[in-house]
Amino acid sequence: MTDIEIDGVIATINTASRQLQAYLDEQLKPLKLTSSNYYFILKINQAPTLTQDQLFKRIYLSQSNVTRRLEQLIRLGYVQKQRSQTDGRSWSISLTSTGKALVPKLNERLEYVNNRIFSGIDRVTQDRLMAALIKVEQNLMQ
Repeated sequence: MTDIEIDGVIATINTASRQLQAYLDEQLKPLKLTSSNYYFILKINQAPTLTQDQLFKRIYLSQSNVTRRLEQLIRLGYVQKQRSQTDGRSWSISLTSTGKALVPKLNERLEYVNNRIFSGIDRVTQDRLMAALIKVEQNLMQ
């Protein structure tokens, strides 16, 4: 690859990421969520019992970022945090009834966003893009 191609790939990924975040922020605003906290709802919803440490590992953010975003979701009434009954040093995280009711609305918004951003891109190309991005993610984790 030439220098222009290398920078072009990185620049395009960065630009697309920022544009997607801004678009997601706009689309999630009615739910009082943002591009930086919506996926906490989804990750917590996937596990009936989840500790804060397990959440750190699933989201790949620093503990301070996770704690800050969890506090936002707690203030919104979507998430609750309780001391673990088995280990008094850890916290159990779960969705409140309001948070659980939010999940279908959130999924609806995400489906809309996916349909919009992949408009005009056939399924085979979408699958190849996803596979390439997963490989990029794996390469970065090594």
